Amino acid sequence: MSLALTRHQQIIEAVREDGSVSVSEIARKLGVSEMTVRRDLAELQSQGLVNRVHGGAVASASISFGARLVANAPEKAAAAEKLAQFLPAQGTIYLDGSTTMLHLVSSLKHAQGLQVTTNNVETFRRLSAMPGIEPLLIGGRLDRRTDNLVGALASRSLLSIAFDAAFFSCYGISAEHGPMEATVEDAEIKDMVASRSAAVYLAADTNKLGVIAAGVWNPERGKSTLATDIDPQDKRLAPFKKRFVSVL
Repeated sequence: MSLALTRHQQIIEAVREDGSVSVSEIARKLGVSEMTVRRDLAELQSQGLVNRVHGGAVASASISFGARLVANAPEKAAAAEKLAQFLPAQGTIYLDGSTTMLHLVSSLKHAQGLQVTTNNVETFRRLSAMPGIEPLLIGGRLDRRTDNLVGALASRSLLSIAFDAAFFSCYGISAEHGPMEATVEDAEIKDMVASRSAAVYLAADTNKLGVIAAGVWNPERGKSTLATDIDPQDKRLAPFKKRFVSVL
């Protein structure tokens, strides 16, 4: 990862945690000049990841694919890697429109006639370049907050498909309520896919543990597996183990 990309990720994480940052604060924290920070903020604003204000930046309303792609990338990759063993070479699976699931795409290189359905255009584009994959993009309305296809048409597109396995991430996960999404529409699609899947796999890095959001979906307890970026015996995962067949 380049130095600039590393700084961008750290800035986004700071804004995400605090809601706002100042140029002087970030410069001091990262050990760079304020001019460098201003250039970084300008670049991040151009991508819709933050909104610049006098002396700093505040959180953007956007939770777009670009924003999620930068944030917590190593942790997402570690969680997704644990699910690679469950990817079949053939059959029908679903990959949700999360940046975490992008890390699974490279693990599909041994697929032979595997149909992979998704509701994200970028995921579909990457799947289309892989031999052995039959990619399927469901219809629907593009939600520019997430870059995912959602809505009534998306739901109807799923009525004619059943999945051997579905692979998801989530915006947050509550020990009490289960996985959650920033939008109710995204949660509805995931809930429907999970109900039509023989097995459900969820990758959630530790930054998502305990995070509460608007949309709740409930994968069936008897057929779902949770993977994170930490040791499964870590005490932070204890509250979640009753919801899943296994925690990796």
